[in-house]
Amino acid sequence: MPVSAASIGLSGRSTALPAKDILVQNSGANDVFQEGVRLAMQKNMAGAEAAFRRAIQIDPNFAEAYANLGSILANQNKLAEALPNFQRAISIKPNAPEFHYMLGQVLFAQNKMSDAVEAVKKARDLYRNQGKTQEANTLEQVLKDMTTNRR
Repeated sequence: MPVSAASIGLSGRSTALPAKDILVQNSGANDVFQEGVRLAMQKNMAGAEAAFRRAIQIDPNFAEAYANLGSILANQNKLAEALPNFQRAISIKPNAPEFHYMLGQVLFAQNKMSDAVEAVKKARDLYRNQGKTQEANTLEQVLKDMTTNRR
């Protein structure tokens, strides 16, 4: 499984939490977030980016909005701008393995191998600790690919 910024997913898609599972205190932020997911799925990345930024303005502790904004930015190859969004998502929800994985993908795309490997290891370990063996095993393979396919 190759690792690249282009493979970074959004909440509501493959890599992170399904949008329906997102719980936030502020329903206004959640409505805007859901709109961002819808726009992203329609390939309207500018609209999705704006929606995730609005959700963050409404609720500055909305980890999934930071992660999705990071994904949108990373998929536009704005890696330096994506990085702090994943870091903020992790600071809010440190036990969310998908955020660590997405951070690892951005770090890998930036050729920061040791940091990328550490982030993916953290994601793998969190999945394992949560009893999600399949996800942990998938990330074990990602780690092997990362170390054998160094750029």
